[in-house]
Amino acid sequence: MKAIVVKPGTPGVSIMDRKEPVPAKDEILLKPLLVGICGTDREIISAYYGEAPAGEEYLTLGHESLCVVEEPGRSSLHKGDLVIPTVRRGCGECWSCLHGQSDMCFTGRYKERGIKGLNGYNCELVAEVQDYLAPVPSGLGDAAVLTEPMTIGEKAIIQSISLQQRIKWDCGGDFSCRKALVLGTGPVGMLAALAARIRGFQVWAADRHDDTTLRARLLSSAGIKHFNSMSGSIEELSRTVGKFDFIVEATGDAIVGLDSVPALAANGIMALTGIPGGAQSYQMPAVQIMRSIVLNNAIVVGIVNANISYFKTALMDMVEINRRFPGILDKILSHRFKPEDFSRAFSIRDSDVIKVAIDWRGA
Repeated sequence: MKAIVVKPGTPGVSIMDRKEPVPAKDEILLKPLLVGICGTDREIISAYYGEAPAGEEYLTLGHESLCVVEEPGRSSLHKGDLVIPTVRRGCGECWSCLHGQSDMCFTGRYKERGIKGLNGYNCELVAEVQDYLAPVPSGLGDAAVLTEPMTIGEKAIIQSISLQQRIKWDCGGDFSCRKALVLGTGPVGMLAALAARIRGFQVWAADRHDDTTLRARLLSSAGIKHFNSMSGSIEELSRTVGKFDFIVEATGDAIVGLDSVPALAANGIMALTGIPGGAQSYQMPAVQIMRSIVLNNAIVVGIVNANISYFKTALMDMVEINRRFPGILDKILSHRFKPEDFSRAFSIRDSDVIKVAIDWRGA
């Protein structure tokens, strides 16, 4: 079968023939339909990280996927069912992994599909066990491939709400009295903004583009206010509209994240979801940042990966997003490429490119 692969430690990506999987007795045979591309994939291609399965030279890429059941085996699924596989597989040792929370692994000895120690979904067939599959609600269709990036915002929101049980943070059934700011309008940022919006937050989304981009127009159509950070700082924005109760950092830029801490309101919370690359450094206003956190009872929390519960919540929330803002998710899924066009898929750059996916149908 065809697969899009890397040789970890060596920059570059290619397509090659690999052996078809033979499902074990507890596994289901899946056919990937769409596989999303994100910054993690590009960093693996650049040889920043990535780990092939034990005993193998190549790693099949792809951790954001929408699949259809080909052979359900002994599972409760049926041929033709649409499913979303999760990414991380627990270490099998720590409390978190043994209780369905591999995203909170204590040992770090987990594996991740298409990233660390396990082949991914950018191929024609995959074998998987049912415990790692979230069924796709009817009517969601191709937009379901956005589930994995959606889970990051879901986890940020759900865990932040849990942490904020220390105070009265809701507004009598929703969060309409709370201001939220999302830093970055890539897929993770846009989906996090939408997840906050359907919970009632007043939402602003900041990026380095003007209001004419597809991202800004889509956000505006959902009642999310767009802010061009090239026209002013986040601190200036907070002086104009008021400080933010909730900030989601989705840029991967350490400077943007840290510089935005003073924009938190009293008792506010910031969720960091981006992972900075390279050797970024700057003169940190450490005193201002620490004073702001302490004097405002602020929380800064890191968010990475997601377990099956966040996948299921993301799918249900995407149904609600489609109900409230018809067609917005399909427009976020902005570009599709055939497997043989993989080189173009991984390199395309444009302000109106939001989510790129490899379409394996017909492969």
